[in-house]
Amino acid sequence: MEPVEADYLLIKRIARKDPAAFRALVDKHLSFCVRFAERMTGNRADAEDIAQEVCLRIWREAENWQPRAKFSTWLYRVVLNASIDHKRKVIPFAPLGDDDTTPDDAASSEEVVSQKETGDEVKKALARLPERQRAAVVMSYYEGLGNKESAEAMGLDLGAFQQLLFRARQNLKLDLKDYMQETKRG
Repeated sequence: MEPVEADYLLIKRIARKDPAAFRALVDKHLSFCVRFAERMTGNRADAEDIAQEVCLRIWREAENWQPRAKFSTWLYRVVLNASIDHKRKVIPFAPLGDDDTTPDDAASSEEVVSQKETGDEVKKALARLPERQRAAVVMSYYEGLGNKESAEAMGLDLGAFQQLLFRARQNLKLDLKDYMQETKRG
């Protein structure tokens, strides 16, 4: 059974308040929800709260879900909107959390430190982007979605999404310009 079809069948069962179906769908998508929300909010605890809200929304609204798009596309949009709503409620904006993997043993400690510093600067620059631009970058580069699916999840036509992503990349380049020049000199 194709994953899209499986999600649809689970949603139909959840609409009938089947807890096993709910657990199966949550198990399948929870890590994505947390990861995506964390990249949008910059805070793991907030991301977990958002993911919990999204799961509750799935339980409460399953009977109203219309299969106009893939479930995953709808889920991106719900998590994105919940993240934006959450950010509006919270005044301070924390830098994105550390999700770095263990560095390669072959890399020197100087290289590891340099890579970590660069990663930290990119995370800070990403956090300074406007919400919609940040969402476009996260969907395209961190989540690996295609432009068409990202546009659909954000409620944009393809051309508008591509322009948004282009502006986001330009803003990131501009924001990181001084840092990159400084690291080349150093």
